[in-house]
Amino acid sequence: MRWLSSILIALSICSAEAAFVLNNAGRQIQGTKISADADGAVTLTTTTGQKMTFRKGQYRSAVADRPRELAQAEQLLEQGQGEQAVPLLKQVKQECRYLAWDQAAIQLLADYYFSSGRFAEALNEFQTLEDQSDPIVQRKIRGAMVKSGTTESVLLVLNADIATGSREAAAQAYLMRGELKATAGDLEGARRDWLKVVTFFKAQKKSAQLAEDLLKE
Repeated sequence: MRWLSSILIALSICSAEAAFVLNNAGRQIQGTKISADADGAVTLTTTTGQKMTFRKGQYRSAVADRPRELAQAEQLLEQGQGEQAVPLLKQVKQECRYLAWDQAAIQLLADYYFSSGRFAEALNEFQTLEDQSDPIVQRKIRGAMVKSGTTESVLLVLNADIATGSREAAAQAYLMRGELKATAGDLEGARRDWLKVVTFFKAQKKSAQLAEDLLKE
């Protein structure tokens, strides 16, 4: 979901043992209430009742108390009731924007959509994560792109990862590109990509092992 700059997201999280702002100097300022608006500014009511506003760029992080809705959604997901968890996760995603828990909600939403075969929705959620560097997340993003019908786009991304990405990103890209080639019937091309991972990316042990397994199939 794209956030409109004209929409104010106001929060009042009163059980605020975990509510704090970490300023640019590294000082953690505790509070009893915290709120965030759409431009990234956060307002903290300190334990002494003082209201402090930090504009985006004036703080390292801001965290609200863990929302009850997130725990409820996690329980529903564990019980196999993902559709009931979705509105709760969307609520947390909206209400905790810039306050840390939105990222947890986005990750859970993305994983649920991906596991449910709703790849376009999963892709949208994965791409709103602030940190997409985790190899598992990267792999799911590429997989969601492929399975949602954007193969040409994902090939461009994979080729870029191979050319300029980290060693782990490049290894993952070769794996995924090989899978795309295999799906298209180019088994020799797929094997060449997987062999490159086995040969040149031994330090990326998980990727190398996966490539070895694919070559044995």
